[in-house]
Amino acid sequence: MLSALVLGLAYASAYSMLALAVVLIYSGTRVLSLAVGEIGAFGLYAGLWSHDNGLLGVRPPVFAAALVAMLIGGVLGLVVERLVMRPLLGRPALDSLVATLAVALFLALLELKLYGLDPFPAPSPVGDGSVEIGGATLTVTEMTLLGLAAVVALGLWLFLTRTSFGLATRATTSDPTVARLLGVPVNRVYVFSWGVAGLLSGAAAALLANLTGSLTPFSLTSALLSALAGAVIGGLDSLGGAVVGSLAVGLVNGIVGSRVDPTTSAGVIFVAVLVVLVVRPRGLLGSARVAA
Repeated sequence: MLSALVLGLAYASAYSMLALAVVLIYSGTRVLSLAVGEIGAFGLYAGLWSHDNGLLGVRPPVFAAALVAMLIGGVLGLVVERLVMRPLLGRPALDSLVATLAVALFLALLELKLYGLDPFPAPSPVGDGSVEIGGATLTVTEMTLLGLAAVVALGLWLFLTRTSFGLATRATTSDPTVARLLGVPVNRVYVFSWGVAGLLSGAAAALLANLTGSLTPFSLTSALLSALAGAVIGGLDSLGGAVVGSLAVGLVNGIVGSRVDPTTSAGVIFVAVLVVLVVRPRGLLGSARVAA
Protein backbone atom coordinates (compact mmCIF):
# COMPACT_ATOMS: atom_id res chain seq x y z
CA MET A 1 0.00 0.00 0.00
CA LEU A 2 2.77 2.43 0.94
CA SER A 3 4.67 1.64 -2.26
CA ALA A 4 1.54 2.37 -4.31
CA LEU A 5 1.09 5.64 -2.41
CA VAL A 6 4.68 6.70 -3.10
CA LEU A 7 4.34 5.83 -6.79
CA GLY A 8 1.04 7.70 -6.93
CA LEU A 9 2.68 10.80 -5.44
CA ALA A 10 5.48 10.60 -7.99
CA TYR A 11 3.02 10.40 -10.88
CA ALA A 12 0.99 13.19 -9.28
CA SER A 13 4.07 15.40 -9.27
CA ALA A 14 4.76 14.68 -12.95
CA TYR A 15 1.13 15.31 -13.86
CA SER A 16 1.17 18.53 -11.85
CA MET A 17 4.12 19.82 -13.91
CA LEU A 18 2.14 19.26 -17.11
CA ALA A 19 -1.04 20.60 -15.49
CA LEU A 20 0.81 23.75 -14.42
CA ALA A 21 1.89 24.22 -18.04
CA VAL A 22 -1.73 23.84 -19.18
CA VAL A 23 -2.96 26.28 -16.52
CA LEU A 24 -0.19 28.79 -17.29
CA ILE A 25 -1.16 28.89 -20.96
CA TYR A 26 -4.85 29.07 -20.13
CA SER A 27 -4.29 31.80 -17.54
CA GLY A 28 -2.29 33.91 -19.97
CA THR A 29 -4.01 33.26 -23.29
CA ARG A 30 -7.38 31.62 -22.61
CA VAL A 31 -6.28 28.69 -24.80
CA LEU A 32 -6.64 25.09 -23.68
CA SER A 33 -3.48 23.49 -25.07
CA LEU A 34 -3.36 19.83 -26.06
CA ALA A 35 0.16 20.27 -27.46
CA VAL A 36 2.03 20.67 -24.18
CA GLY A 37 2.86 16.97 -23.76
CA GLU A 38 4.37 16.42 -27.21
CA ILE A 39 6.29 19.70 -27.05
CA GLY A 40 8.25 18.31 -24.10
CA ALA A 41 8.45 14.82 -25.62
CA PHE A 42 9.94 16.15 -28.87
CA GLY A 43 12.65 17.93 -26.91
CA LEU A 44 13.36 14.82 -24.85
CA TYR A 45 13.67 12.66 -27.97
CA ALA A 46 16.37 15.02 -29.26
CA GLY A 47 18.15 14.99 -25.89
CA LEU A 48 18.09 11.19 -25.57
CA TRP A 49 19.22 10.74 -29.18
CA SER A 50 22.20 13.03 -28.57
CA HIS A 51 23.00 11.07 -25.39
CA ASP A 52 22.87 7.73 -27.23
CA ASN A 53 24.65 8.77 -30.43
CA GLY A 54 26.80 11.72 -29.44
CA LEU A 55 26.73 15.30 -30.67
CA LEU A 56 29.72 16.90 -32.44
CA GLY A 57 31.86 14.04 -31.30
CA VAL A 58 30.82 14.34 -27.66
CA ARG A 59 28.38 12.06 -25.81
CA PRO A 60 26.55 14.35 -23.37
CA PRO A 61 25.42 12.99 -19.99
CA VAL A 62 21.80 12.10 -19.28
CA PHE A 63 21.35 15.29 -17.27
CA ALA A 64 22.23 17.26 -20.40
CA ALA A 65 19.46 15.37 -22.25
CA ALA A 66 16.96 16.76 -19.74
CA LEU A 67 18.34 20.28 -20.26
CA VAL A 68 18.04 19.81 -24.03
CA ALA A 69 14.43 18.70 -23.54
CA MET A 70 13.69 21.86 -21.56
CA LEU A 71 15.50 24.12 -24.03
CA ILE A 72 13.84 22.65 -27.11
CA GLY A 73 10.50 22.56 -25.29
CA GLY A 74 10.80 26.27 -24.50
CA VAL A 75 11.79 27.14 -28.07
CA LEU A 76 8.98 25.01 -29.50
CA GLY A 77 6.52 26.76 -27.20
CA LEU A 78 7.65 30.12 -28.57
CA VAL A 79 7.44 28.89 -32.17
CA VAL A 80 3.93 27.51 -31.69
CA GLU A 81 2.79 30.75 -30.06
CA ARG A 82 4.22 32.94 -32.82
CA LEU A 83 3.41 30.88 -35.92
CA VAL A 84 0.25 29.02 -34.93
CA MET A 85 -1.56 30.64 -32.02
CA ARG A 86 -1.03 34.36 -32.63
CA PRO A 87 -2.68 34.31 -36.08
CA LEU A 88 -5.71 32.75 -34.38
CA LEU A 89 -6.21 35.62 -31.93
CA GLY A 90 -9.82 36.73 -31.91
CA ARG A 91 -11.01 33.47 -33.46
CA PRO A 92 -13.41 31.08 -31.64
CA ALA A 93 -11.86 29.04 -28.83
CA LEU A 94 -12.55 25.83 -30.74
CA ASP A 95 -10.16 26.94 -33.49
CA SER A 96 -7.30 27.29 -31.01
CA LEU A 97 -8.12 23.96 -29.36
CA VAL A 98 -8.07 22.15 -32.71
CA ALA A 99 -4.82 23.92 -33.63
CA THR A 100 -3.08 22.67 -30.49
CA LEU A 101 -4.34 19.15 -31.21
CA ALA A 102 -2.93 19.43 -34.74
CA VAL A 103 0.43 20.53 -33.31
CA ALA A 104 0.46 17.56 -30.92
CA LEU A 105 -0.32 15.10 -33.74
CA PHE A 106 2.27 16.68 -36.03
CA LEU A 107 5.02 16.45 -33.40
CA ALA A 108 4.11 12.86 -32.47
CA LEU A 109 4.11 11.75 -36.12
CA LEU A 110 7.43 13.57 -36.65
CA GLU A 111 8.85 11.68 -33.65
CA LEU A 112 7.62 8.47 -35.23
CA LYS A 113 9.26 9.36 -38.54
CA LEU A 114 12.59 10.41 -37.03
CA TYR A 115 13.00 7.91 -34.21
CA GLY A 116 10.68 5.01 -35.02
CA LEU A 117 8.14 3.19 -32.91
CA ASP A 118 10.56 1.25 -30.70
CA PRO A 119 10.66 2.63 -27.14
CA PHE A 120 13.58 4.92 -26.36
CA PRO A 121 15.21 3.96 -23.04
CA ALA A 122 14.91 6.90 -20.64
CA PRO A 123 17.52 6.74 -17.87
CA SER A 124 17.10 9.04 -14.90
CA PRO A 125 18.63 12.51 -15.42
CA VAL A 126 19.23 12.82 -11.67
CA GLY A 127 20.80 9.45 -10.86
CA ASP A 128 19.68 5.98 -9.85
CA GLY A 129 19.89 6.19 -6.06
CA SER A 130 17.02 5.39 -3.72
CA VAL A 131 16.03 5.46 -0.06
CA GLU A 132 13.83 3.16 2.00
CA ILE A 133 10.93 4.78 3.86
CA GLY A 134 8.69 2.52 5.92
CA GLY A 135 9.27 -0.42 3.60
CA ALA A 136 8.69 1.62 0.43
CA THR A 137 11.50 2.49 -1.98
CA LEU A 138 11.70 6.14 -3.02
CA THR A 139 13.97 6.75 -6.02
CA VAL A 140 15.94 9.91 -6.68
CA THR A 141 13.68 10.59 -9.68
CA GLU A 142 10.57 10.39 -7.50
CA MET A 143 12.11 12.64 -4.85
CA THR A 144 13.13 15.14 -7.53
CA LEU A 145 9.62 15.17 -8.96
CA LEU A 146 8.08 15.77 -5.54
CA GLY A 147 10.45 18.64 -4.75
CA LEU A 148 10.46 20.19 -8.21
CA ALA A 149 6.67 20.22 -8.52
CA ALA A 150 6.36 22.01 -5.17
CA VAL A 151 9.07 24.56 -6.02
CA VAL A 152 7.64 25.28 -9.49
CA ALA A 153 4.08 25.66 -8.19
CA LEU A 154 5.18 28.02 -5.39
CA GLY A 155 7.46 29.99 -7.71
CA LEU A 156 4.78 30.49 -10.34
CA TRP A 157 2.21 31.44 -7.72
CA LEU A 158 4.52 34.07 -6.23
CA PHE A 159 5.38 35.38 -9.70
CA LEU A 160 1.77 35.63 -10.85
CA THR A 161 0.47 37.20 -7.63
CA ARG A 162 3.41 39.33 -6.44
CA THR A 163 4.92 40.86 -9.59
CA SER A 164 3.53 43.45 -11.98
CA PHE A 165 4.08 41.23 -15.02
CA GLY A 166 2.40 38.32 -13.25
CA LEU A 167 -0.63 40.44 -12.47
CA ALA A 168 -0.62 41.57 -16.10
CA THR A 169 -0.73 37.91 -17.14
CA ARG A 170 -3.86 37.38 -15.06
CA ALA A 171 -5.43 40.60 -16.36
CA THR A 172 -4.90 39.52 -19.96
CA THR A 173 -7.13 36.48 -19.47
CA SER A 174 -10.04 38.56 -18.23
CA ASP A 175 -10.13 40.87 -21.26
CA PRO A 176 -7.17 41.25 -23.64
CA THR A 177 -8.65 44.37 -25.28
CA VAL A 178 -9.07 46.19 -21.98
CA ALA A 179 -5.64 44.95 -20.90
CA ARG A 180 -4.07 46.52 -23.99
CA LEU A 181 -5.85 49.82 -23.33
CA LEU A 182 -4.42 49.78 -19.81
CA GLY A 183 -0.92 49.32 -21.18
CA VAL A 184 -0.51 45.60 -20.44
CA PRO A 185 2.05 44.01 -22.86
CA VAL A 186 -0.38 41.36 -24.06
CA ASN A 187 1.92 39.86 -26.70
CA ARG A 188 4.71 39.51 -24.13
CA VAL A 189 2.26 37.71 -21.84
CA TYR A 190 1.48 35.23 -24.62
CA VAL A 191 5.19 34.66 -25.30
CA PHE A 192 5.93 34.16 -21.61
CA SER A 193 3.05 31.71 -21.13
CA TRP A 194 3.98 29.45 -24.04
CA GLY A 195 7.73 29.66 -23.47
CA VAL A 196 7.62 28.76 -19.77
CA ALA A 197 5.01 26.05 -20.43
CA GLY A 198 7.41 24.50 -22.95
CA LEU A 199 10.21 24.49 -20.36
CA LEU A 200 7.94 22.82 -17.81
CA SER A 201 6.85 20.25 -20.38
CA GLY A 202 10.46 19.34 -21.16
CA ALA A 203 11.29 18.87 -17.47
CA ALA A 204 8.16 16.80 -16.87
CA ALA A 205 8.89 14.64 -19.93
CA ALA A 206 12.45 13.87 -18.78
CA LEU A 207 11.32 12.72 -15.33
CA LEU A 208 8.05 11.05 -16.33
CA ALA A 209 9.69 9.01 -19.08
CA ASN A 210 12.09 7.62 -16.49
CA LEU A 211 9.16 6.63 -14.25
CA THR A 212 7.58 4.67 -17.09
CA GLY A 213 10.97 3.36 -18.26
CA SER A 214 10.91 4.58 -21.85
CA LEU A 215 9.67 7.18 -24.30
CA THR A 216 7.39 6.49 -27.28
CA PRO A 217 5.42 8.71 -29.66
CA PHE A 218 2.14 9.86 -28.08
CA SER A 219 3.24 8.70 -24.60
CA LEU A 220 3.37 12.26 -23.25
CA THR A 221 0.02 13.06 -24.86
CA SER A 222 -1.43 10.12 -22.90
CA ALA A 223 0.11 11.55 -19.74
CA LEU A 224 -1.29 14.96 -20.66
CA LEU A 225 -4.81 13.52 -20.53
CA SER A 226 -4.26 12.68 -16.86
CA ALA A 227 -2.72 16.10 -16.25
CA LEU A 228 -5.61 17.77 -18.04
CA ALA A 229 -8.05 15.81 -15.89
CA GLY A 230 -6.24 17.15 -12.83
CA ALA A 231 -6.36 20.70 -14.18
CA VAL A 232 -10.10 20.47 -14.89
CA ILE A 233 -10.81 19.01 -11.45
CA GLY A 234 -8.71 21.66 -9.71
CA GLY A 235 -9.61 24.62 -11.91
CA LEU A 236 -8.14 25.61 -15.28
CA ASP A 237 -6.98 29.03 -14.07
CA SER A 238 -5.73 27.97 -10.65
CA LEU A 239 -2.12 26.91 -10.06
CA GLY A 240 -3.10 25.49 -6.68
CA GLY A 241 -6.01 23.71 -8.31
CA ALA A 242 -3.66 22.14 -10.86
CA VAL A 243 -1.55 20.71 -8.04
CA VAL A 244 -4.55 19.51 -6.00
CA GLY A 245 -6.28 17.97 -9.01
CA SER A 246 -3.08 16.28 -10.18
CA LEU A 247 -2.50 14.95 -6.69
CA ALA A 248 -5.94 13.33 -6.74
CA VAL A 249 -5.38 11.87 -10.21
CA GLY A 250 -1.91 10.56 -9.33
CA LEU A 251 -3.09 8.92 -6.12
CA VAL A 252 -6.00 7.24 -7.90
CA ASN A 253 -3.64 5.97 -10.60
CA GLY A 254 -1.14 4.75 -8.02
CA ILE A 255 -3.51 3.11 -5.55
CA VAL A 256 -6.47 1.96 -7.65
CA GLY A 257 -4.25 1.15 -10.64
CA SER A 258 -1.97 -1.08 -8.58
CA ARG A 259 -4.63 -2.74 -6.44
CA VAL A 260 -7.29 -3.21 -9.14
CA ASP A 261 -6.19 -2.34 -12.69
CA PRO A 262 -5.27 0.77 -14.77
CA THR A 263 -8.55 0.68 -16.70
CA THR A 264 -10.57 1.00 -13.48
CA SER A 265 -8.40 3.89 -12.27
CA ALA A 266 -8.87 5.72 -15.59
CA GLY A 267 -12.63 5.19 -15.31
CA VAL A 268 -12.69 6.60 -11.77
CA ILE A 269 -10.72 9.66 -12.88
CA PHE A 270 -12.88 10.54 -15.83
CA VAL A 271 -16.09 9.98 -13.89
CA ALA A 272 -14.70 12.49 -11.39
CA VAL A 273 -14.03 14.92 -14.27
CA LEU A 274 -17.63 14.57 -15.47
CA VAL A 275 -18.98 15.13 -11.96
CA VAL A 276 -16.88 18.28 -11.53
CA LEU A 277 -17.93 19.64 -14.93
CA VAL A 278 -21.61 19.12 -14.06
CA VAL A 279 -21.56 20.22 -10.42
CA ARG A 280 -18.81 22.86 -10.40
CA PRO A 281 -17.63 23.74 -13.94
CA ARG A 282 -14.98 26.15 -12.67
CA GLY A 283 -13.21 23.31 -10.82
CA LEU A 284 -12.54 23.01 -7.10
CA LEU A 285 -10.34 26.11 -6.89
CA GLY A 286 -11.00 27.86 -10.20
CA SER A 287 -12.55 31.29 -10.61
CA ALA A 288 -16.00 31.99 -11.99
CA ARG A 289 -14.71 33.16 -15.37
CA VAL A 290 -13.63 29.60 -16.26
CA ALA A 291 -17.26 28.53 -16.35
CA ALA A 292 -18.30 31.58 -18.31
